[in-house]
Amino acid sequence: MGEVAELLRSHGIDQSSEDEEHVYYRMTDEAASLHRHLSTSDCTIEPRAGAELVEIVSDDMQGVVERILHKLHHNQIILIPVGKWRSIFDAVAFSLAANEEWQAIDAAATVELNSRDPLLSDTGDLHLLCDLLKALMEDSDTPDQGLTVITAGVPIAMEIVPSGGIRMSFGNQAVAEEVAEACAS
Repeated sequence: MGEVAELLRSHGIDQSSEDEEHVYYRMTDEAASLHRHLSTSDCTIEPRAGAELVEIVSDDMQGVVERILHKLHHNQIILIPVGKWRSIFDAVAFSLAANEEWQAIDAAATVELNSRDPLLSDTGDLHLLCDLLKALMEDSDTPDQGLTVITAGVPIAMEIVPSGGIRMSFGNQAVAEEVAEACAS
């Protein structure tokens, strides 16, 4: 966790918690050049103060997330659950039951399910990462099933919020504009 903690500090990402069960990693206003909130019309998730609001058609949200991940594919990606990993694994168990790559991770992860330890995803994991986030967006429904996605190379924090919302913070305006193209496609 030491290297991840240093990366979070360098990206201006702080940890906050409302209670012991929910820990959030969010980029500070000082570090972010832009906050963007992606949501569907029926989303009840509050955007961050001052966030640029982008409404996405429900059927398009998973495709938008996949396009964003493809824009960021050259970076290592760190995943940190809001709750424990068990909540994430439980939420996606049915949707990813036929995914052999996920099943290998699921079988190996039983020791780590009661932790919030960061998980490092590499460029070769992009397809599996897309499948995981799609399943999570489809199947999650409680705050502890949220997931924070942080890129190692450029300062970006993306929080997948159950109930159809995505909070994004960018520490680099050029990357924010590049990702905006993925939202508009």
